[in-house]
Amino acid sequence: MSGKLLRDAVHGDIELESLEVELVDTPEFQRLRGIKQLGTACLVYPSATHTRFEHCLGTSWMARRMIETLRRTCSIAADEATAIRLAALLHDITHIPYGHTLEDERRILPRHDKDEARFDYFLRQSSLGLRLRNSGFQEEVLRILRGEAGFASEIISGTITADLLDYLRRDTYFVGFSQYYDARVFQSFMVEGGRFAVNLEKHGMLRHDALSELINLLRIRYTLSERVYFHHTKIASGAMISKAVELAIQAGLMLEDLRRLKDDTLIWMLRERYGAHPGVTHILDSLESRQLYRSCFVRAGEVGEARQEEIVDRFHYDAGNREELETQIAGAAGLRPYQVIAYCPSKGMSLPEAEVLVRRENGRILPLSDGNNEEIRILKQKHKALWRFYILLDRSAWSRHEHVRNAASELLC
Repeated sequence: MSGKLLRDAVHGDIELESLEVELVDTPEFQRLRGIKQLGTACLVYPSATHTRFEHCLGTSWMARRMIETLRRTCSIAADEATAIRLAALLHDITHIPYGHTLEDERRILPRHDKDEARFDYFLRQSSLGLRLRNSGFQEEVLRILRGEAGFASEIISGTITADLLDYLRRDTYFVGFSQYYDARVFQSFMVEGGRFAVNLEKHGMLRHDALSELINLLRIRYTLSERVYFHHTKIASGAMISKAVELAIQAGLMLEDLRRLKDDTLIWMLRERYGAHPGVTHILDSLESRQLYRSCFVRAGEVGEARQEEIVDRFHYDAGNREELETQIAGAAGLRPYQVIAYCPSKGMSLPEAEVLVRRENGRILPLSDGNNEEIRILKQKHKALWRFYILLDRSAWSRHEHVRNAASELLC
């Protein structure tokens, strides 16, 4: 089988080698065409319907460009380069519908890149896994995806990654933002002591242009977080889908059932199997008619770090506590438990890209955030301040919002 040249809306022409084409043509990879990259963000930005399929293609292409740059300063064997590109291509193969919402926000499931059962299912047991094994790259790809391969893993899941370099451009393009990064940033990539780093030094002097472009990446990342990833409509709709899945799990849905699904087949399956469940049906009907739950109680960073950490420990990591809170608030307001949803993200909102290793003008290798740059400090603070704890209320019960707010305040404060 020969390679292919594909035209991508974001990167232009993307070249795939024959093995990559073989993997892309498997049912497991083609399933990604039905999983939107930004979940329910299309309810806010109608054109944000791009999928994990094209994102994975773009990530593989970004990894290829990164490898080409890194080869100028370090030796990367042909087989190692192939394994990195394949890992980039397959880095999201374990995703399920609305994965980040279910895994990172509602925390119903383990993260897709930390779930050994899903690694085994998609990369060993499937037709894709068979082709990967026959290629001889299966174990090295798994090692890279597990984060066990030094700079090769950091290209996929570190700080400034092929994943990031694709989704910053792809997400901004499809939501209609005009922010872009300069492709010259690739010229600064290097490997130092077996770690991926960015070179900010030239002839013993600080390269201000390279530093500015790194900061530009952080700005774009923050803007997407503020205006897309944590948009209140996306949060409410995602929380509703998560609650419906959680109710379905309590009614017998197995986590393994989600592996073969796409966004639309998940919603269809929930209706078909659990249509008799009043909570599942009500939430799906509300989503379909765009009667999204509304926020009636919010706590943000002003509660202080200690209190924030306590809230996260109680309601992000412990589903039982979260469900009990929802039930108590709903009961106090005379509502059904599924009419109240608690949304509690983790504290992991510290702009990790700011921790990329950089080579400074004195030759030292240290995290970017250690450079005493005021703009980086402010961006990190602003990103951290995006954390919000919400109590969301069924729109059809909004007349009870004062009762819900009072009950939430009493129980939480």
